[in-house]
Amino acid sequence: MELLMDGVIDTHIHLSEHYKGGLPNSWHPKVDSPGFQRDWSLEDFRASTKRGAGGASRFGVVGAIFVECFNEGPLEEAQWVLDLMQKDPFLLGLVAQIRVQQGPEHVKAFLEKIRLPSGELPKGLKGARFVFMACENQADDACLDPVFLEGLQVLSDAQLLWEFCCEPRMALHLPSCIKRFPKMTFVIDHLAHNGSKGGDMDTWGPAIDALGQLPNVYMKMGATEQWEVEDPGAYMDRAIKAFGFDRILYESNWFVNEAMGDAYDRTATLLYEACQRAGASDLDLVKVFRGNACHVYQLDL
Repeated sequence: MELLMDGVIDTHIHLSEHYKGGLPNSWHPKVDSPGFQRDWSLEDFRASTKRGAGGASRFGVVGAIFVECFNEGPLEEAQWVLDLMQKDPFLLGLVAQIRVQQGPEHVKAFLEKIRLPSGELPKGLKGARFVFMACENQADDACLDPVFLEGLQVLSDAQLLWEFCCEPRMALHLPSCIKRFPKMTFVIDHLAHNGSKGGDMDTWGPAIDALGQLPNVYMKMGATEQWEVEDPGAYMDRAIKAFGFDRILYESNWFVNEAMGDAYDRTATLLYEACQRAGASDLDLVKVFRGNACHVYQLDL
């Protein structure tokens, strides 16, 4: 089967070696679904990218960004991934678990512990994330908490990006947070659509339109298996209209997609088709599936 896209960079994967005696994971072994209850290695990911819904995948993946996923503890997870990156250049970057919601001192402490002997931060460390659904503050506007904002300032000063992982009910408040940091890069995971709370088009759509007006915001177009919507294509269409082809990123959300029964290339195909509906050129498609990732994560490829 002919490839639709080659040279693809997947901006969102998770890894875990919980069951084989690696770092304990406090998330996926507790998910009430047998699909989650196994290890997920980089070798497994490579193999998954070659399989598609109709046989061989039509997307040639050449690298990926690891995003934190509750391997314990956060510093050990980060060091494990950085070590993997040294051994296997297929892994291109790390978005570490830093609880920025706990404030500036927590961020400073993490960064000090992960610095190299030279005092520099590891080149592979690209940014930070901690999912808002796991935070103590569950308010819709938790992203405006002054303690969180002070933590973001430390991250910004270190020239690291922040990835928002939140339920759609928070999307309306994200622009007010992000406007305070015009020189910092922000990435919105999963189209700001973890689950369906506040995720109907009439509520979610205007929030995405507002985010699209901010030039330092990039939108990851994936995790469709978690959106809980009948027509994920309509949501992709809205996001592409808001952000254009220069500020959207392909993400698979592996291993969650596979654990929930999706073939690796399902989300990639949905995004490819949405780009075609929006009139994407070949150059636009390269941006979405590779070039924008290189820009956002400062990849020397």
